[in-house]
Amino acid sequence: MSTEKLDVTDLDFDQIKDNLKSFLGNQTVFSGYDFTASGLNTILNVLAYNTHYNSFYLNMIANEMYLGSASIRNSVASKAAMLNYTPRSHVGASATINVTVVPTGDPSFITCDKFTKFSSTIGGKQYVFSTLQAFQIDKNLAGAYVKQMDVREGVPSVYTFTKDTSDKEQRFVLPNSNVDISTAEVTVKVSPSDATSYAYEKAGDFTAISGTANIYFTSEVSNGRYEIQFGDGSIGRALTHGNQVQIRALVCNGEGPNGASTFKALDAVGGFDNISISTSTAAYGGAERESIESVKFNAPKTFSSQRRAVTVEDYKALIFANFPDAESIQSWGGETSATPVYGKVYIAIKPKGAEFLTTAQRKTVIALLSDRKMVAIEPVITDPIIYKVQPTVTVKYDSAATTGSSSAIAAKVKTTIQNYNSTDLRLFDTNFKFSKLLTKIDKSDDSIKNSLMTLKIYTSFIPSLLTAVTYRFYFNNAIAHPFDGYLGAISSSSFTYRDTAGTLYDACKMEDYNGLIRVYRMEGTIKTIIRNNIGSIDYTTGQVILVAFAPQAITNNIVHIYFEPVEEDMIPVRELIFQILDSDITVNVTDV
Repeated sequence: MSTEKLDVTDLDFDQIKDNLKSFLGNQTVFSGYDFTASGLNTILNVLAYNTHYNSFYLNMIANEMYLGSASIRNSVASKAAMLNYTPRSHVGASATINVTVVPTGDPSFITCDKFTKFSSTIGGKQYVFSTLQAFQIDKNLAGAYVKQMDVREGVPSVYTFTKDTSDKEQRFVLPNSNVDISTAEVTVKVSPSDATSYAYEKAGDFTAISGTANIYFTSEVSNGRYEIQFGDGSIGRALTHGNQVQIRALVCNGEGPNGASTFKALDAVGGFDNISISTSTAAYGGAERESIESVKFNAPKTFSSQRRAVTVEDYKALIFANFPDAESIQSWGGETSATPVYGKVYIAIKPKGAEFLTTAQRKTVIALLSDRKMVAIEPVITDPIIYKVQPTVTVKYDSAATTGSSSAIAAKVKTTIQNYNSTDLRLFDTNFKFSKLLTKIDKSDDSIKNSLMTLKIYTSFIPSLLTAVTYRFYFNNAIAHPFDGYLGAISSSSFTYRDTAGTLYDACKMEDYNGLIRVYRMEGTIKTIIRNNIGSIDYTTGQVILVAFAPQAITNNIVHIYFEPVEEDMIPVRELIFQILDSDITVNVTDV
């Protein structure tokens, strides 16, 4: 008998079939057989297909065994659960409203019940908002019944289960996958006929849970639904036969209601329906369930943080996992700031769809961190510092190599720059790479022969017109100063300023001169220096300080400061973000 062995490393169908032919053809018992004949060929096809399918399925199974390679949501959620991480559910948008009730009679106060419903309409669709607590509305000094209330988007839903100890497979799974699990309220009755109920709380510190603690656990199971689990008598109180479990939670619409700002009452408040509502804070914070990619990113980081904020990375992990409005986060210790501050950790957050957090969003983040931070460390939420990149591109193209016009080529180049901004910039820790952008521009159209690009970098601020204020700007990249007397490294938009004698001049601008910042204006071709020294510049670090800057008038109240960097590639540090605005893109096209 032949000692030929079957090659098990080739798993494509054709390779498997060829290997089977070779293997069987080398067996003495099959000597002289025609393996291309219809009967044997069909058998070989079946064997090859079966082997190929098995190899594929086993490979997929192996992929789903690990968090990093899993692609099915159920697998990702299961692996995340092993890291004590529960993927974020849909989150209802939050809003703050001022409710005014006009009652009949003169009650001492009015009670707004928990889960009182209000509504708001966006894009023709009505969304329901509910209170998550009861409010007492007292009569104010003017005799009006007014109360500020926080409401959450979602329709209150109740799910009831009865514990059956004979059913070993019984699970308490919420049937609706759009539940905002953060709003869940769990109560347990001894039996359906017993009016006494016990409130259960979501489990917190595992080490502090006793065998009689009324706690529950949550986990994501199949199809994005959530399961409520109870203790076993050692860790948390165990349910007994006949206990009735009631779970109340909001079923929400995720991102849809964000921005809702006009509300009306759907329910009476305290039995009165003469209600008017004004909005204090428009709806924000609504989010879809956490994506697979987000779970795979956040689960190991949250596990390493152990749900406490000690290192700067812990802060990022906790906020990403619990604050769905965040698009990008940067955190750093105060000791590494440009001006060291000890005992503080700074957190810059760029929210989705905006540049800066609202006051309500800041409060949400601070509340999230308050019981997880170290006692001696103060978290400080700060805004991103956004520096705009203003590219001017000159493109040379061959009109004979394209049917498109020069304006069509310019539009393609502008789209390329816009896409680069969307994918490579806008967020923390994203470097501006000059050559990468230029390469993308050259590939915008086959007719483009070459391109040139110059850059201006600027930031904007709103100075006080009432008092002289010192301003600091940290570009954190070297600023050009090739020789003493070089002008143009720093420039600005126009403003009105006084000289030392108090004379007022309009159309003034800033420029640098050998490390100092001065104010000047042009009269035709004549430059007049209005102030010789209003600040300083460190060309190496990119720090600019304006001392007692006191403009008297500004167009649109905004001053732009322009920088000329030494390097064309720029690195953002700490809270710095580079961004390209559509209005800042200039494209010139020349036919060669």
